[in-house]
Amino acid sequence: MKIHKLRLKNFRGFEEKIINFHPHFNVIIGVNGTGKTATLEGLCVAIGSFFLGIDYAENRHIQNDDIRIVNYEDDMQEQFPVQVDCWGTVLDQNLNWQRELTGHHNKTTFIKAKNIKELSKNIQEKIRGGKDIELPIIVYYATERLWKERLDSGKTILPSRFRGYYNGLRPTSCLKFFLKWFKEKEMAAIQHGKDYMALKVVRKAVSCCVADCVNIYYELNPDKEQTLMMELKGGKILPFRLLSDGARNMLAMVADIAFRCTLLNPKLGEEAAIKTSGVVLIDELDLHLHPSWQKQTVYNLKRTFPQIQFITTTHSPFVIQELDEGELIRLDSEAVGEYVDQSIEDIAENVQGVENPQWSRKRQQMYETAKQYYQTLQKMNGDISHEEVRRLRAKLDELSTPFADNLAYHAFLEQERLFKEAELGILSDSLL
Repeated sequence: MKIHKLRLKNFRGFEEKIINFHPHFNVIIGVNGTGKTATLEGLCVAIGSFFLGIDYAENRHIQNDDIRIVNYEDDMQEQFPVQVDCWGTVLDQNLNWQRELTGHHNKTTFIKAKNIKELSKNIQEKIRGGKDIELPIIVYYATERLWKERLDSGKTILPSRFRGYYNGLRPTSCLKFFLKWFKEKEMAAIQHGKDYMALKVVRKAVSCCVADCVNIYYELNPDKEQTLMMELKGGKILPFRLLSDGARNMLAMVADIAFRCTLLNPKLGEEAAIKTSGVVLIDELDLHLHPSWQKQTVYNLKRTFPQIQFITTTHSPFVIQELDEGELIRLDSEAVGEYVDQSIEDIAENVQGVENPQWSRKRQQMYETAKQYYQTLQKMNGDISHEEVRRLRAKLDELSTPFADNLAYHAFLEQERLFKEAELGILSDSLL
């Protein structure tokens, strides 16, 4: 599965928006409120249409929170119809489908999504009949992915390939589901005296994407804490709960992607992560990651899952810096700006619209203050009255006071004033 184009109408903050996507990697940027998360939610509705024909997968409907609202002074009105149109390739077929909500109490239609529903339903029937068809991975990682765990429904999940779609589009974590599977596989490996291929796939993916990770395993010794463990370079071993937020986030997400690849396409064996295609949505790719990790994330995901189309959001110039041509989508401007092989400062200024990123905010304020200070000094002249001198001195004191803790800067401003007053022969305050 690959998504080529998305059209959103009356969806959240969008009156109408058309977005084209790169077939491999996409990073969506824009200031807060421009619709980065809304775009991913719209994509959830779009790619979730594939689940209409899968019995055990939950598709994403258009919800009340997705309806665009227009405020006419004291009158707030919902806008209809809410439409999500998608153009993409699904199992080598080029399709265009639409989901629509026509009223507040209506249900999301799928009449114009019958083509993708029938396709997935047909695939399900063939797989049930024993045919080996490669299934696309479809999953969404929201910003709550590290902390918000979905409550267990208590239902028994059959060991079917379609388990790879479990909880795929929910903005919640599937960590418990993954840990249960990983523990069972570890126990079975010990019982049968062999390491399962699926475990190898997950371990390899994690070691490729998580810095300093040598191995992961589930501790089964009853005398120790029974949990997922990470072995780091140098021999240090830490339980999952003691890892940094960045390490936990990356480990859980990468392991989950690889885990789903092995469930969906077990016959691909050790190449499940490399050969499985599909669409993975990630909100805030740089979540909890140190800049050194942010610079590696795009490359690591590309080489670990080369057939997957990633559609992500970020605020990090370090992530943007690692992109190739055509992989950046800017929602708040038609012009993207140069970002390939550019410096962090150039990306922050020319792509993300950050004014003068080379300077801190305090340094910028100091510069503006010094500029005003000089302008005020210029107002002093030989004909200036005593009252005007007092007023201008008060203004200069007001400008310099916020930076009184910076002795060198404060002394510099004071010296400039004394030079100017000496030049004009202005008396000190005590003589005025």
